[in-house]
Amino acid sequence: METIREIMKNNEITHETLHKILIQFLRTTKKFNELEKMIIDVGDGERLYPSEFHVIGAIGYNKGNKVTELSHKFGITKGAVSQVVNKLYNKGYIHKEKNEKSSKEIVLSLTEKGEKAFEIQAKLHRKMEIEFIKYLEYFETEQIDSFIQILGKIEDFIDAFLSEEQQ
Repeated sequence: METIREIMKNNEITHETLHKILIQFLRTTKKFNELEKMIIDVGDGERLYPSEFHVIGAIGYNKGNKVTELSHKFGITKGAVSQVVNKLYNKGYIHKEKNEKSSKEIVLSLTEKGEKAFEIQAKLHRKMEIEFIKYLEYFETEQIDSFIQILGKIEDFIDAFLSEEQQ
């Protein structure tokens, strides 16, 4: 088995570079986690968490109208999705109906109140996307493609590490 020094030498990655990558990644993920905790005002004194907005958005864009679909989309457990769905149902943002084809499945849809929240969410996302694109304009397409590949590899690494730890 290769030592860390041999691996880094073969890949021309120095300990210092690896340290910089990890520190930057940790700082970025911590900030992203803070962003995910921000509560967003949807009017009338009601506020929603980003996790609630994500579910509203997925239902609104028809990218998931069942708990299992949402679970796969977000990479979280069905139990976690069910908690968010139940909160949104209790707050009056979504409808829950039994699937005619499968009585175990619940089909989700937005209420009128949910549609208004979806519009707010869609506008916020468009604004964030426009701002983010301005930051990305400084990079070549190849650099962005490489970054996407690197993020994929980081995700693969984390998945492998997590599955190893759970054994």
